[in-house]
Amino acid sequence: MTTDDEAPDPDRFGVSPERGFLPDVTPRSSLGRDAHPRLQRLDELGERLPSLLERDELGPKVRDLSAPPRDIFDGLSDRELYHVYRTTGFLANAYVNDPDADVETIPAGVAVPLYEATDRLGCTPVLSYDAYVLHNWTRDEPEQGLGPPNVRPITQFASLRDERWFIAVHVAIESAAGPAIAAIGDAQRGVLDDDTDRVVRALRTITDALRDVTAILDRMPERNAPEKYGRAFRPYLNSLTNVEYEGVPELDGYQSYRGASGAQSSFVPALDAALGIDHGDNPLVDHLHELREDMPPAHRAFVEAVEDGPSLRDHVDRADDALRGAYNDCIDQLVTFREHHVDVVETYLVNQLDDTEGTGGTPYGRFLTSFTDDTRNSRLSSG
Repeated sequence: MTTDDEAPDPDRFGVSPERGFLPDVTPRSSLGRDAHPRLQRLDELGERLPSLLERDELGPKVRDLSAPPRDIFDGLSDRELYHVYRTTGFLANAYVNDPDADVETIPAGVAVPLYEATDRLGCTPVLSYDAYVLHNWTRDEPEQGLGPPNVRPITQFASLRDERWFIAVHVAIESAAGPAIAAIGDAQRGVLDDDTDRVVRALRTITDALRDVTAILDRMPERNAPEKYGRAFRPYLNSLTNVEYEGVPELDGYQSYRGASGAQSSFVPALDAALGIDHGDNPLVDHLHELREDMPPAHRAFVEAVEDGPSLRDHVDRADDALRGAYNDCIDQLVTFREHHVDVVETYLVNQLDDTEGTGGTPYGRFLTSFTDDTRNSRLSSG
């Protein structure tokens, strides 16, 4: 934890200055031939998931799986554990949320490796945003960047370009946010050192990154039709409610977990914390704080460290108009991002599905607009 006399060092929290909360190394697409045969079998099902769902063959395949020995997970790296987590998270969500199925138990062949991997990573034993997006990408051209056309998810529910694009846009957003996340530490160190130039540079970096993030968000409709999103793969992202994890005595009885949601991303909460934006007290604020439990522990700790660090807003409020202008530019760009995000939500959820609750159970409704208003009202007047 930091204090008002410290600024968070992104490296300490596994935050990349280039990719933000994405891993620096491309996630694994398989565990290879040297993996335990039961883990190889999970890889096979993960690769075939869209066709298994299309042919209504997933249920029997999952029920026929045997659980891997628990001790084999002790020898896996975090990168390998995230691969198991992603694969089994997809399989568990697909198995439970299949609209043609009526199940209350995740069979041990999936439940045990899902629990063992997430327990070691400190994650929730369900497919959350970190497994669906942060650790679910590769590049068609490895030497090129993480723009949406070059990003391909490793695992999908549907064999549609729409889901590929949906995930790719989120991956690209996280990557584009990287410089902004790294600049938070620079800004707070500038506050501690009373280094106005450093604070201004950091704020401009955040503003530029937010402009890039918004431009990527605007590309969502290019290859992701709202009706395909709403009908073909969004249902599999829903929460797991009242299900038993067979073979996992640590999870006794029926369990309920939130589904994967963009609200589990850490980059906007980190920026809100850095800029000192107060959203007051409402059901969405309470829910978003609950969703932090679904963030990777290091990312959650980074957001908390930013909150506990020196106040950038107070420092700017005492400074000259030039610094206030840089701060307000940053606020304005975050407002723009939030306005565009509201448009995306209305297009894909409200207009398409008449839905006012996100996949993570997020009661966004009118509160997303209030978040935009809160951000706009955070502008500082001239001294």
